[in-house]
Amino acid sequence: MSHNDFVDWWLETDYGRKSKIKWDSNRHTEIWNSYNQVAQVVDGAPKVMCKRCGKILEHPYTLSPTGIGKSQYHGTSTIQKHRKTAGCLRSEKRKKAEITNFLQTEGETSASIPFLQQDWEEDLLQFLTINLLPFHLIEHPSFKRIINKARSALSPPVIPSADTIRRRLGSLVKDRQQRILRTLPSGSKISIALDCWTSPFSQAFMAITSYFIDSDWVYRELLLGFKPLHGTHTGSYLSSVLIETLVEHNIEDRVFGLTTDNASNNKTLATSLQQALSDDTIITRIPCLAHIIQLSLGQLLARIKAVPLNESAETRWTEKQSKLAQENAKQSQISSTLNKVRYLAIYVNVSPQRRETFYNLQAANVKIVPIQDVKTRWNSTFLMLRRAKRLRTIFSLFCIEYDCEEMLLSEQEWRQIDYLLYITEPFFDYTTQLSKTRDVTAHYVFKIYNKLFDHLERSQAQLRRKRVPWKKQMLEALEAGRSKLDEYYSQADDLRGDIYAISTMLAPVNKFKFFLSSDWDQEWRDTYRLAFKKALVPYQAQVRTSSRDLQSSLTIARPSSKLEEMLDGSDIQPRGITDEISQYLDSDTVSMRPLTFWKEHQDRFPAIAALARDVLSFPATGARVERLLIPLEISVTIVVEATLLEKFFSQDELEAAKEERQEKLSEVEINPISDTEEQEDEPEDEPEEIIEDVPEDAIEDIPEDIPNKHGRPCSPSLPPTCTQTRVSGRKRKSREDDLFEYH
Repeated sequence: MSHNDFVDWWLETDYGRKSKIKWDSNRHTEIWNSYNQVAQVVDGAPKVMCKRCGKILEHPYTLSPTGIGKSQYHGTSTIQKHRKTAGCLRSEKRKKAEITNFLQTEGETSASIPFLQQDWEEDLLQFLTINLLPFHLIEHPSFKRIINKARSALSPPVIPSADTIRRRLGSLVKDRQQRILRTLPSGSKISIALDCWTSPFSQAFMAITSYFIDSDWVYRELLLGFKPLHGTHTGSYLSSVLIETLVEHNIEDRVFGLTTDNASNNKTLATSLQQALSDDTIITRIPCLAHIIQLSLGQLLARIKAVPLNESAETRWTEKQSKLAQENAKQSQISSTLNKVRYLAIYVNVSPQRRETFYNLQAANVKIVPIQDVKTRWNSTFLMLRRAKRLRTIFSLFCIEYDCEEMLLSEQEWRQIDYLLYITEPFFDYTTQLSKTRDVTAHYVFKIYNKLFDHLERSQAQLRRKRVPWKKQMLEALEAGRSKLDEYYSQADDLRGDIYAISTMLAPVNKFKFFLSSDWDQEWRDTYRLAFKKALVPYQAQVRTSSRDLQSSLTIARPSSKLEEMLDGSDIQPRGITDEISQYLDSDTVSMRPLTFWKEHQDRFPAIAALARDVLSFPATGARVERLLIPLEISVTIVVEATLLEKFFSQDELEAAKEERQEKLSEVEINPISDTEEQEDEPEDEPEEIIEDVPEDAIEDIPEDIPNKHGRPCSPSLPPTCTQTRVSGRKRKSREDDLFEYH
């Protein structure tokens, strides 16, 4: 059973009803790593079990009577002493001997006892079951290599202890980290992304990942540390953990950027980090774009009350849920449509019989079931609805067979699902692709913002013509999501050095032509070009220094004659470095990966190439760090309480992971918002006033106090502003504005 199920079961036992044990509290004493927490099946009495010998001892946090009529905790002294007893130590030696015999039997023993395949298979089976290992481990190539290597030894190999293997792992990790860091070119910078994570057993960690572009223009990703955290996770505390890791790898003076999510303590972290480092090291904090996209999506879903409330998938179907499903069927809001899908997913998955029936209704070779959305998993509502769309026919057949009409979706409700899928699909696509890509992403930020704004504004324009209440509700949701996206987009120009604009120009497919469209006015073009020049200054100085050092190291032969001197052409001065900017920015764009381009053109544009190596190193999202934590969750779970768990992921989590991997499904046709669909349930609109178009050049000539033909005063013409109107209707934030303005 899972840890939570274990605690729930224990609270219902005789002991759990009258006593309290903090099963979830952090155990900082090293001795706890040698024991599993268990309980008696009969009455729930808490115990601990030695991982080495399997002996059951009293739990240190249970009370025992004293001679003066009081009770006190047992404490950890007993379990510490047990580890030093002869019986426990002999048990470890016996285990080593058993493993050695398992790998290779001594010559005289093998000669006296014949090898039997059946005995060998039984030994393998016992090895797998005792250690809770999967059966397919037997077929894994690495397992076969270990067996073959042990067979080839001249004498039985010595089985190392767990501590020895742990130390060897640490040594291998450090060696590999240093080997990768040595590929960082001299003088180049490195960017950092980090994320905090809590294990299923309340152990907190911080993953610190570095990104840089090596000497061969390969984008490198390296996990620098997976550090345990204690106490309150303040920004200053997290900063101290990060600095310790940077110093450990001797890169504290080479950090360029820091990508984090938008938690307030991360802002404090960046400030504390900057204060702790030298004045020559300037840190730029970049907010995680994937996190911003999800915040915008969350705001959108919250407006229509579509955000899931549960942190994990429901695993029980109760009478209360049945009544809630019946009450929900009487509602006609978008949230009730989503609840129908959720209730049906729970109803199907909690029963093996119903799940089998659901499988049998499908003709496809690959059988799937509905999934639930949870608030702790990105894009889970989109994945739930897309899976439901794939199973639309099966949903209807199942509801009819089990007579659960309260979960049967109407045509209008399926249309609501279509609308939600159409609206939320770009959020899923960009988040997923940003998280998966192993290439540079810094130059995508402005483009992704533009694409999302275009999508939201196009959807808003289509929904403004609708009169059905639930479509009006979706329009409000779009406005809420757009507002949240605006909030973070307005902060883009507050980042040090206009880093987004510079990274955009460093992509050869963009260059400066990206800002020559009508989306940008001359003020912003001048601002970004000046920012590019300023950012290039230290790299130009670096290139000049390198050139002088190179020239001084070369021996230049004197010409043997005047004619040779004239023909040599050495008096012709090469083009200055300052010309790099115009040669690159104003040249034609090239459809090529940024790193490929700069590898081929680093000799032509040495200063800009050096700038690109640093600026393009920062990841637009820290979501890849979270993906690194997924296998770690499994590992920590196995190490901490393997004997108490039967499985590590629920069926719903596995199904959600499968659905996420299938990014584009030809069988799922997501219908866009229609301009022509007929709505029989739409109320008749009141006739709208028809306002004649007025030529733009005639607007300024109309006095403010002269009413128009409808009897209302005409609005005065808007004064010119320093904000930039985008084609899509957006405005670039001015330096004085805090938020965007709208037409």
